[in-house]
Amino acid sequence: MDFSADSGPPDQSPSTSNGEPSLSSIRRILFASESERIDQLDQERIRLESEIDELKTHLATLQAELAAAEARLRDETVVLTDSIDDVIARRAQAAPEEMAEALGPVMAGAIRVQERQSREELIDAVGPILGEAIEEQIRDSRHSLVEALYPIIGDMALRYIGEFFREFQRNIDARLKSTFDLGQFFRRAEARLRGVSDADLMVRDALPFQVREVFLIESGTGILLARSGSDEAIHSDLISGMLTAVRDFMHDSFERQEGPSPVDEIQYGDQRIIVQDGRLCYLAVLIHGIEPSGFRANLRRFVSQLHADHHQTIHTYDGDMSRLDEVQSSIDQLAIDLTGSAAPDDEPKPMPRGQKLALIGAGFGGMLLLGLACFYLQFTLALLPVAFGSPSPTPTQTATPSPTHTSTPTMMPTSVPTATATPSPTHTSTATPKPTAMPEPTAEATVVPFVLMAGQPVWTYSEPSMTASTVGIIEAGTPLTLIEVRDPWLLLEWQSAFGPRQGWLTARLINVTGTPPADFPTPATP
Repeated sequence: MDFSADSGPPDQSPSTSNGEPSLSSIRRILFASESERIDQLDQERIRLESEIDELKTHLATLQAELAAAEARLRDETVVLTDSIDDVIARRAQAAPEEMAEALGPVMAGAIRVQERQSREELIDAVGPILGEAIEEQIRDSRHSLVEALYPIIGDMALRYIGEFFREFQRNIDARLKSTFDLGQFFRRAEARLRGVSDADLMVRDALPFQVREVFLIESGTGILLARSGSDEAIHSDLISGMLTAVRDFMHDSFERQEGPSPVDEIQYGDQRIIVQDGRLCYLAVLIHGIEPSGFRANLRRFVSQLHADHHQTIHTYDGDMSRLDEVQSSIDQLAIDLTGSAAPDDEPKPMPRGQKLALIGAGFGGMLLLGLACFYLQFTLALLPVAFGSPSPTPTQTATPSPTHTSTPTMMPTSVPTATATPSPTHTSTATPKPTAMPEPTAEATVVPFVLMAGQPVWTYSEPSMTASTVGIIEAGTPLTLIEVRDPWLLLEWQSAFGPRQGWLTARLINVTGTPPADFPTPATP
């Protein structure tokens, strides 16, 4: 019997059942080195974890020691700070100069650091001390401070005065440019009647004046009802509250006096607040300068008219600003009117229609009056003979003087000097006049007046020398007056456009007419 065919499957089962151990063996053989490395890494990890635990324990110990050290350091710092303060205090009392020398180099740096870090605190700390130091310095060294501040104060004063006079000049120029104003004319006439000159009135009108703000404030609560102005830097609510508080304070402080008057003006520097009271509200006007005449009267009229027109609106005001639109419009118009009357414009304004008509009417009226006056004069002269009649001649006896014979002097012809030929220069130079050779006085009648005249434009000199500086030019035909003679130079005087002038000139450059004096140089003959 053959069992070879049936023995196949039983032989394969052992090989199949033994496959897993074979794979494990193969895996162990293939990954033997990696398994060893993994085992080493696991051992290294375990070792590191143990070291980390030890380090954590050591760190906790160090942190505890550090906290204890910080606590001890704080305690020691407090104790040391107190000790240092005591030492510094004792040292400052015992040797203040040495402490000053020790702290001197670091004081400037400390102040600079504090100034960068907290400037306001440094100012608050040093400000009162500096104020007291300046006051004491002023008391002790007033003259030295005056000398030190004199240039600064002088420049400030000169600048302020110069600016004031420039503004003053601009105001005067603007008023001189302004057109004719009937109101200004009547104002000048009224000033003349009161003894005020035009110059004083112009100076008063040219003083600087400016309306900056206008406030309408409720009397009881101090609430700002309306405001007009362009200065945004002014806190209007703060000003209204301040004004009300000041008015209440003054009223409460002086209420025991008979008839306490309300506050009507508050001055701060060169600015003033004009206050005008009313029943329900009051008006406050912030101005700069001196207000013109009639300014307060205009404010009183405005407040009275405002109460008459808007009494119910102001009395029932509940905080709704939209109900005060008409009041705001009135305040704006008041500000425009006050600003327009504060100072004249730089440019002349055209005359209003009413002024033009008034001026034209005045012109026609004057012409009509002049015509009527001429007609009345002519009519009166024409009716004068009719009213009084023509005068008739009446014979009257009058004494007539009889002619008497009186001797009257007769005009005898006198010798008139006539132009005669003058002797030549050669004859006059050789003639030697002697007093005894001229016994006859009739020779004086033939003397021709001595006249000097420039025949052509010539230069004159400051000294009798051609090298001297020139004085000016004598035009041709200018009459000359002889002052001094230095042969051959003459000191002459003549009238110029700038007044009388003098200069030296040689005799040969002028024309001589008449009989010259004896010391007159004789011009050389050509």
